[in-house]
Amino acid sequence: MDILQSADPNQPPAGDHAAKAVFPSLSTAPFAEFELRDAAEMSEMMKALNIDPVEAEFQYRRLYYGMEANCAGCRDKKRCRTDLAHGQASENFRDYCENETLLNEMRADPDVLLQDV
Repeated sequence: MDILQSADPNQPPAGDHAAKAVFPSLSTAPFAEFELRDAAEMSEMMKALNIDPVEAEFQYRRLYYGMEANCAGCRDKKRCRTDLAHGQASENFRDYCENETLLNEMRADPDVLLQDV
């Protein structure tokens, strides 16, 4: 039995509500259509937000992989790519990025910020 499964088959898994709150598109995205390379914008978004993607993956490994899946299933890729190309991602990502909450948490963690070289 899966540890997240409820004893009652009519009830959602115990951790289901938390996962949907953090990764809202995970429950509705058709994952068979996506590959992690479809999440290429995520590392660029992190850099635009002064987050070191390598350090973020190291420090937040499980969340990072969930964020990649979320990004791969994004329905606003065109807007994301446009904002990244025009240097406007840091101002606008809150309006459409489903990883916004976690990205903001990472921005508040000095251990994952890009270091000035």
